[in-house]
Amino acid sequence: MRMYKRVQLRKNELLQLRQDCEDYIWAAVDPRKYIISVGDDYLADLRDDLLLHNCHPEDIFGIGMDLETGEVDFVAQINRRNPTVDGSGELSIESQDSIRETLHYFFEKLPAYRKANNNKTDEDLKDFSGTTIAFR
Repeated sequence: MRMYKRVQLRKNELLQLRQDCEDYIWAAVDPRKYIISVGDDYLADLRDDLLLHNCHPEDIFGIGMDLETGEVDFVAQINRRNPTVDGSGELSIESQDSIRETLHYFFEKLPAYRKANNNKTDEDLKDFSGTTIAFR
């Protein structure tokens, strides 16, 4: 599954994304234009979605979101190829803050699991609908 968004994700899209991606969501983010491509595909494919929509390569960052812990992983292969990022792929604090702000806009209501053992059924999603990503 892959989604390209310029507006905040709707509840049904969040639930579909949550079901299809299970515990980890990949995203290519352009915080300058507030555009995101998300899913369980390769980050390079997600980045290509943004490039097709006239985003500049230096404005696109790859991240991963762990839905069990609520943590965002900022180290991604496409970040290593970004000319504005050092060779380690580690993003600056300013870039991380900008990306967090963008993620918060798109995923404010994304349900996240907080238990280690879950069956990932529709009933489980309803049980955790009040728990959202912490964006740590």
